[in-house]
Amino acid sequence: MYRAMGQELPRTKRILELNPEHALVTGLRTTHEANADDPALAEAAELLYGMALLAEGGELADPPRFTCLLADRLARSV
Repeated sequence: MYRAMGQELPRTKRILELNPEHALVTGLRTTHEANADDPALAEAAELLYGMALLAEGGELADPPRFTCLLADRLARSV
């Protein structure tokens, strides 16, 4: 209806919902409790947020950074 009337669609506020029992969320919580200053914690949270954006069809603010973080994390895990 907005487009038919020549108006822009209203911006919607995104809501990130997390399953508190998911292994990623419990791992982030455990790491935060053990060492809140761990830089890997911020990277993991950024990756989780980027994955959520992509999963719902959104766009990343900085795709090269996301790709770099993901590649670095994968390289450390193999």
